Amino acid sequence: MKKVARLIPVLLLIALFTASCQGLFGGNEEVPTAEAPNLTLTALFDTSLNIPPTVTPQPAMTSTEVPTAVPSTAVPTNTVAATTAPTTAPTTAVPAPAQRSGAQMRAAYLTTEPVMDGTYAEWVDKTNKYGVPYVVWKPANWKNAADLEGAFAAAWDDDYLYISVKVTDDVFAQTQTGSKLYLGDSAEILIDANLLGDFYVQSLDNDDFQFGVSPGNPDKDIDPEVYLWYPSGKAGTKTNVLVSSLFEGANTVYRVEVGIPWSMLGITPTNGMRLGFAVSVSDCDNTSTPSQDSMISTAQYRNFLNPTTWNELVLVK
Repeated sequence: MKKVARLIPVLLLIALFTASCQGLFGGNEEVPTAEAPNLTLTALFDTSLNIPPTVTPQPAMTSTEVPTAVPSTAVPTNTVAATTAPTTAPTTAVPAPAQRSGAQMRAAYLTTEPVMDGTYAEWVDKTNKYGVPYVVWKPANWKNAADLEGAFAAAWDDDYLYISVKVTDDVFAQTQTGSKLYLGDSAEILIDANLLGDFYVQSLDNDDFQFGVSPGNPDKDIDPEVYLWYPSGKAGTKTNVLVSSLFEGANTVYRVEVGIPWSMLGITPTNGMRLGFAVSVSDCDNTSTPSQDSMISTAQYRNFLNPTTWNELVLVK
């Protein structure tokens, strides 16, 4: 009996250790699958877009508009004021946070306002061009670079941030407008207007912007359009954003060019300013049924609800 009594605590300890190991290391715990959420705007509000790089196909940049490498040296940053200004100046300098993972892209300063004609032809030689290489939504639907490929350039002046996107697409389909324009061929621009102020915040706030850009569809009398989803309190079609589009090669290539007012972003631009930033392109291959069949992005782990997964854009003169 004494031996049995001594064994009972030992057996209890073994049982407790086994249970804790299952909790720590998974055991039979069910692992959630990456299913599309039951939401009206599907991919637009999806939070499970972190596709591991081992299974993320990357479109080959077959066009001449290949990404331009950005030097790894640090770029000077502007000073971001705190919410409450200190009564005395700090005695030591506070270093700016390290850059976001992935590309740190650049936008060059323009001394002449660009012509809004859908293409960056007259200003692209003044700045850098970048590819849109990562499939971040429904990668099984992306076939190859002919199916969907993108490149873009960015520039700025004292009044606007200019972004022009070139898209190669084997099937052009856009019948949607307003908040549903992402269900047709279109581009998306993400901007964190206060990158250094909320560098580590993993949720959206009022300085995070999600723009949708539709090239329109001349065959269906649909005009180019810019729609803002976030901040949700400012959602709607934005007629104060300059927008134009251009179609080439029987619609196998389309371009969109936008000018986003700095006043809309609450920004006074300065040389060296860093913005959270990403460009993505949605593809619809069904000309009769609106759908977001796939999406490519500059941000490898794009999660639009989490600004820390976006890239950076640096304003340079």
